[in-house]
Amino acid sequence: MRRCGVPELPEVEAARRSLVRTVVGKTIRRAVVRRPTVLRTHSPRGFARALRGRSVAAVTRQGKALRFAMDAGSLVFHYMLWGVMRLCRDGRGPDAGSAVVLEFTDGTALEFRELQLSTFHWYRARETGSAEERGLDPLGRRCTVDAFRRALGARGSVKDALCNQSRIAGIGNLWAHEILFRARIRPDQAIERLAGEDVRRLYRQTRATLRAGVAAGGEPGFHDVLGRGGRARLAVYGRAGQRCRRCGAPVRGGRFHGRPTFFCPRCQR
Repeated sequence: MRRCGVPELPEVEAARRSLVRTVVGKTIRRAVVRRPTVLRTHSPRGFARALRGRSVAAVTRQGKALRFAMDAGSLVFHYMLWGVMRLCRDGRGPDAGSAVVLEFTDGTALEFRELQLSTFHWYRARETGSAEERGLDPLGRRCTVDAFRRALGARGSVKDALCNQSRIAGIGNLWAHEILFRARIRPDQAIERLAGEDVRRLYRQTRATLRAGVAAGGEPGFHDVLGRGGRARLAVYGRAGQRCRRCGAPVRGGRFHGRPTFFCPRCQR
């Protein structure tokens, strides 16, 4: 499976929507843990015991974390570098690539595979939990233009601010570049140099770009629970040397603060 970037908000939200269609209302028959290191709150035996017999009431998202709300508790799965979820309907057992498998009473199973630093937390109903990212969710109701302006902060580069999960939750290196291209702002632009209209345009394009990414099912290297691939047509990320889709100039690539960076030198100022 081709990987383009770390799962970010559009990919996680696409996964959440496919989970709502496929696992909400189901009851867990047993939980199989093949890689204990992905568990953060329980031993494999305690984790399996805590989930046995639980029914999935809802699946919500905060940033890049998914919360499976269940009776008397909740399971939080936090995407980090990579992770793949698959719904299996054929009743076969988990293979060596599966880190955690939730088997349901209807014979289906949810497999969590290829996990790189992704983690699980189980919280009882009275526990608030700390696995979700606490930054402002850019697609949430609390994300007004004023809240967004405060979350950006007063100093530093605009790309670093967008990727700071304690400020704005869910945006990483890939979608920050796509947002900044649509907002016509360079990744290395200093926040203190942004005019009021720049911030308002960045706010609008942040929400519009992420919504478009969700509608497309995420970037092309991502697949949801049903195996459907993302269809987002990236404008600059990974396209160094290719023509800008807006003006035709070559997309410039390089590194900024140790990470790959992409922008159009003509469109972004």
